[in-house]
Amino acid sequence: MENIADLQSRFGSENVNFFAAAGDLAAVKLTNDFGEASLTLYGAHVMSYTPAGAVPVLWMSEKSMFTPGEPIRGGIPVCWPWFGADPAGKFGGHGYARVSFWHMVSAARTPAGETTVTLTLCEKDVDAKFAPQPFKLELTVTLGAALTVALKIYNTGKNDLAYSGALHSYFNVADASAIKVLGLEDCEYSDKVINVEGQQAGAIVIDREIDRVYRRTSGIVKVEDPVFARTIRIAKSGSTSTVVWNPWIEKSKRMPDFGDEEYHTMVCVEAANAAAAADDRVLVPGAMAELRQMISLS
Repeated sequence: MENIADLQSRFGSENVNFFAAAGDLAAVKLTNDFGEASLTLYGAHVMSYTPAGAVPVLWMSEKSMFTPGEPIRGGIPVCWPWFGADPAGKFGGHGYARVSFWHMVSAARTPAGETTVTLTLCEKDVDAKFAPQPFKLELTVTLGAALTVALKIYNTGKNDLAYSGALHSYFNVADASAIKVLGLEDCEYSDKVINVEGQQAGAIVIDREIDRVYRRTSGIVKVEDPVFARTIRIAKSGSTSTVVWNPWIEKSKRMPDFGDEEYHTMVCVEAANAAAAADDRVLVPGAMAELRQMISLS
């Protein structure tokens, strides 16, 4: 773990302050007139986002593990270089980026009053058991009128780099059964719960376990929350697949890092490059791609 005092000396400011999350993990809190956000260098994982005067927008499980080698449950995990099951069948789901320690490389305040930080990860930072190809990831988090999370992927090797992934955002809602997810009407999807293909009719409502990859999606998705009297607006780029997930009752009970009743207060809407939706990517040597998500309230 990087030294907190050293990080504060090198990158800290009135709006950028480093601390130890869950006692051990180096983390940074961003603050300004727009609100506040926090992320940990472990996984470059955004843990919280609260616009000024608002209820927190991101959700975090009270049972989340902040243990090296284990993923953090909630916030915005970075899933890469695979989404879902490991294609090679050797390791756990959603890749190694979220269980690796990233490096802070910059922190700044923009002329518009935004606060921004950038972290990087390359193959040398990853556990050798994954035998990764040469790559560089760069995650930039900007706290402004929206929370912008931008993941740049560079192929620094001599061979093509194939990957899938996601910005796996967990959103805080008052009552999942009362919300509507809008913006995916008429989209085709793959339903991983009942293993069928379908087409969305109207708004998405959460009244059972849902785990769907929506195909050919690039527009804005909105989560209407009547109890909190707000709408979460999720825009994206570099993605043509959107994942919507809520584990509901039985799956919640099977997950050790997820409270039995916590499904009531969350929904995932993810900007993804998901192989199941024919949105996996290939970068030629020297190429770069970006996956970006912009989250705001309206």
